[in-house]
Amino acid sequence: MKKLKTGVVLALVVLLLSSSAIAQISNVSDVGGKPIMTKKYSKIEGSPYYFGTNNWFEGTLYTADGKQINNVSIRYNGYDDEIEYKKDGNILVIDNYNLKGFDFYAELEGGNVKYEFRNGFYVAGEIDKKDFFNVIYKGENISLLEKFKVIETRVTPASYGASEYQKFVNDKVTILVFNDKADQFKNRKKDFYNIAPSKKAEIKQVMKENDLDLNNSRHVAFLLEFIENKLL
Repeated sequence: MKKLKTGVVLALVVLLLSSSAIAQISNVSDVGGKPIMTKKYSKIEGSPYYFGTNNWFEGTLYTADGKQINNVSIRYNGYDDEIEYKKDGNILVIDNYNLKGFDFYAELEGGNVKYEFRNGFYVAGEIDKKDFFNVIYKGENISLLEKFKVIETRVTPASYGASEYQKFVNDKVTILVFNDKADQFKNRKKDFYNIAPSKKAEIKQVMKENDLDLNNSRHVAFLLEFIENKLL
């Protein structure tokens, strides 16, 4: 009888978990959206999309109310910090307040790279809660974030008589959020030492023992996790 009761309980738990998982998978219609305004960029050369205007990626959206939407064609507008998606042949833009993140894979020089963008980070006067960042590491007290952005710059041609023009240029900055501060981070050894100055020897040792490559995001995440959980 005990075995039977245990089996029934386990079956109910599995059923509840399965129902919960299914409830969280949603349709792109639940995200909402509005048509994009293409004309506003017509006088600026280049693309406001960080990965290119014509590069669409199959991705996953995570809504602010906890839903997950898979297999959506998306692209990232790095100038306006917005995500766009295709629906029924139309291109729509999502209000950042309705979205807490998105993932996608992109074929780049380093191979098939996964990007995990999230918002919700906040540092007074520096980071707004609706700003999206590619997350390298997120712990309880430390986060390492990449800000992908497209900036508008004025170009002055070298040739005589040519007119100045506006152009979109890609930019990226890495930010360490720690102790309610946001500081630029360059993945140098001293940047890691500065997180826990009194533990420099331990940090050097774990770098050496694990042959860590500070240009590898997974190695960087491993090191930050070690620093946060073992040294702070």
